[in-house]
Amino acid sequence: MGIMDTIFGRKKILEYEIVFDSNNNVGVNLFTLVPNIPGPDYIRLWASYQAKLIYNLGFPKNVSAMMALGSVGKVAESNINAKTNCFKLAKVDDVVTYIIDAPSNGIKFTGEFYAKGSLDRMIQTHFPHNGTEQQLVFSGLALMQYAININSKDKEVLEVFNNTAANFVKLYQGGMGEGISAISEIPKYAYMKAIGLM
Repeated sequence: MGIMDTIFGRKKILEYEIVFDSNNNVGVNLFTLVPNIPGPDYIRLWASYQAKLIYNLGFPKNVSAMMALGSVGKVAESNINAKTNCFKLAKVDDVVTYIIDAPSNGIKFTGEFYAKGSLDRMIQTHFPHNGTEQQLVFSGLALMQYAININSKDKEVLEVFNNTAANFVKLYQGGMGEGISAISEIPKYAYMKAIGLM
C-alpha cells in the first residue's frame, strides 16, 4: 500500500488490463489483490471505468462518448442475463470480437481499482497513446462482458447489474454527466439505487 492509499484510507483490490490484438479481438485480464472480491464489485469496476472513459472522450460533445453511453443503454434494455452478448446488442460484433482468453500482446488499457469502506470505490485508468477512440468505446463493453461472465451463475447480481446499467444511463440523460465529479458520482449513485440504498 502506497503513502497516498494510507492517507486516503483506500485499499487496492484489483488490477485490470483490456487487450486488443491486431485482428480486432479483445479480452480482459483481471488480477485480484485480496482473497475474496464480491460479485457486485465487478459491476462497480465496470461502472467506474465506463464513467471515466465517457468523461475522457468529452461527454456530451463527442460522438464516441455518446456511442459509449448508447451501447450501455442497448445492453440494459435487453435485461442482462448469463447469455448476454454486449457486443451483439451494441451492434458492433461485426467490428470487434470478445474472446475469453485475452490476447497476450496488443494495445492495452490498464488500471487499478480501490475500495474505501463498503460503499466507496475509486478507479485509476491508464489509456494507451496508440489506442483509438473506437477501442476506448469497445474497452468499456469488454469490461462489461467480463463482469457479466464472472457473475453468470448469480441471477440476483445480474439483476443488480441490469439496474445499475439502466440507472447509469438515466443519470447521464438527467444531466448529471458533465464535469469531473461524474466519474465518481454516477457509478456510485447508479449502483446504490440498484441495491435500494437511494
